[in-house]
Amino acid sequence: MMQLEEFRQDFINEIEAEVIELKDHAADVFIRRIEDILVNDYSYLSELQPCFYERREGTKAFKGMRLDAQSLDLSTNTLNLMLVDYNAGEMQTLHKDFVERAQLLINFFENCIKGFFNGGDPSVPEVALAIEIRKYYSEINKIHLFLASTNKLSERQKTISLPTISLADRQFQVEVDIIDISKIYQTKLSDFQKDEIIIDMAEFGIEGIPCIQAEIEATNYESYLAIVPGLFLSEIYKKYGPRLLEANVRSFLNVRGAVNKGIRGTILNQRDRFFTYNNGISTTAKAITVKRGKSGGLIITSFTDLQIINGGQTTASLASAAIKDKADLSGIYVQMKLTIVKDENISPDSEFVRSIAKYANSQNKVTAADLNSNHDFYIRMEEFSRKTYAPATNNNTYQTLWFFERARGQYDQAKMKMTKAQKETYERINPKKQVFKKTDIAKYINSCEQLPYFVAWGAEVNMTRFQEALEKAWAVSNVKYNVGYYRELIAKAILFKEVERTISRLDWYQAQKAYRAQLVTYTISKFMYEVEKTGLKFNFKLLWDRQSVPESICKDMGEIARLAYDVFMDPNKTTGNVETYCKSKKCWEMLQQVPFELSDETKALLIDATEDAVEKASAQKTQRFENSVEADILIFKFGSQNWAKLLTKGKEQGHLTPHEERLIEVAINYANGVYTSLSKKQATEILAIKSKLEGYGITI
Repeated sequence: MMQLEEFRQDFINEIEAEVIELKDHAADVFIRRIEDILVNDYSYLSELQPCFYERREGTKAFKGMRLDAQSLDLSTNTLNLMLVDYNAGEMQTLHKDFVERAQLLINFFENCIKGFFNGGDPSVPEVALAIEIRKYYSEINKIHLFLASTNKLSERQKTISLPTISLADRQFQVEVDIIDISKIYQTKLSDFQKDEIIIDMAEFGIEGIPCIQAEIEATNYESYLAIVPGLFLSEIYKKYGPRLLEANVRSFLNVRGAVNKGIRGTILNQRDRFFTYNNGISTTAKAITVKRGKSGGLIITSFTDLQIINGGQTTASLASAAIKDKADLSGIYVQMKLTIVKDENISPDSEFVRSIAKYANSQNKVTAADLNSNHDFYIRMEEFSRKTYAPATNNNTYQTLWFFERARGQYDQAKMKMTKAQKETYERINPKKQVFKKTDIAKYINSCEQLPYFVAWGAEVNMTRFQEALEKAWAVSNVKYNVGYYRELIAKAILFKEVERTISRLDWYQAQKAYRAQLVTYTISKFMYEVEKTGLKFNFKLLWDRQSVPESICKDMGEIARLAYDVFMDPNKTTGNVETYCKSKKCWEMLQQVPFELSDETKALLIDATEDAVEKASAQKTQRFENSVEADILIFKFGSQNWAKLLTKGKEQGHLTPHEERLIEVAINYANGVYTSLSKKQATEILAIKSKLEGYGITI
């Protein structure tokens, strides 16, 4: 097992390598690593934006302050502020003086409210943040402070607390979390689990929540129906925020907005009808404690790891009304369906739990997309990533793989148990810089599909948009998702990473160092738009074969990036905040209108549409054959008994036509060895019938 010191050295080396490759600051790279942990491992927030500002000396009017990264999450009424301490040298121990630096973040917030940044350039990140803070002052309830370091926190400093901030007529909760190297290390271990959230009713002045247990025949879960006070939902949401929300729900709130006008109107004007008008919420939990209340009925006295899987807007709207409108929530009650997963082998990220979320949210277009890693698309991409070697480059005698991390932690967890020699071989064949995740796939593809305003929303929202389009396309035909598609995907990854490097090295960008994420996606989209105008196709195969981007393309990308930056900074744009503006289609339309001519060298690298079509048709033909082989194997492995059960249930519930019944009988005979082969049409139709029955809830 890799120990902390060795892990830290690896972690530092990876950051320093990225610094050299991107001509970036180590703190920037470190922030991106911490953002990934806070979003995906701890569910503390949805995104984090670099925002560097420091004022060392304070005055009576304005205190000294420091800020390295931020995000204002209105869906949870939370302002997230971060200060980083990046040390590439020997590991140091962090003491009280480090913890006390959290006050510098508080000072930044207070100085924003007091007007320190008034009159500043709104295109500058810290000024833009100050404007947003003042604009949404009445909606902010919590200041969540993060201190991140590559050093190790002293054991004596594990408990951190700051008093509530009082400014004028408002009070703000303050929460502090320190992400030191030990905490980073823990997230890479195979047995890593988030800290449990235990909600005790007594802490909220409630004896318990009345409930009834559903009498159902199930061994791996229990179900309850309960009536929950709206004030209680508001209070736990204000305290725990995004940690209470299942990933799809977080994404939905970011897309649609947390506060529903209709729900808010009912809270403010028709409290007595809230229970009748509202659909209620659906939740899951790892465990609950129950007892008999004073009236003799069953009450819930505590929850362990409560998750809201449907009803995020209801919960967020209650909290917002209490914060912004000072609404009286007494007398408001919400119906709640609660599922307790009893099987210890079923994790919060399991297919079972995600299916509960999926079906609970089936009425919502955004959340209906199944974001789990078990979609066949991701399984296929993972298979390609383990066997499709990239051409050798830089005179190397060996080829490498691009490693698709379908499940979080796959790449790092594999290394943790290796010897030094094994790790060196593993990293040589699977370089860290060639690791990519689901959210990376979404940003690579949507950037090339000229959807930069989706990518600008951040990883979770862009992933949702991508998934919606993917599922629709996959349902029509999956043959285009073949090895050729995979190689093109990697070419898009190579292009994306090269544009990151190109922009990072530009003198005008170095002077400002802002909005790189938005610049990259808009630059690629504009480039693809200009390629499209020529009537030719971009040669992704060239990038795959070279594993690099030709110089002429890099030069064009650099020029386009400057055009994109000028659009972002246009004083006449529809909104002053650059990050918000980049999320709008209007921003993309403005960039489309800016004149640009691809260089002759770049045009010479483009290919005829016919050549591109022939290449893709060949790959699709191969995939059709592989699909037919896979279909035969799946039908055989499913087993004759399971096919017989499907047939029985399908007939009993009236979901099968006579033709479909005969096809399932064919599947039974094939699984029993009576038939030695199936036609392509038979195999395709049999699996389609199985999917159809699963849609009706018939699963074996």
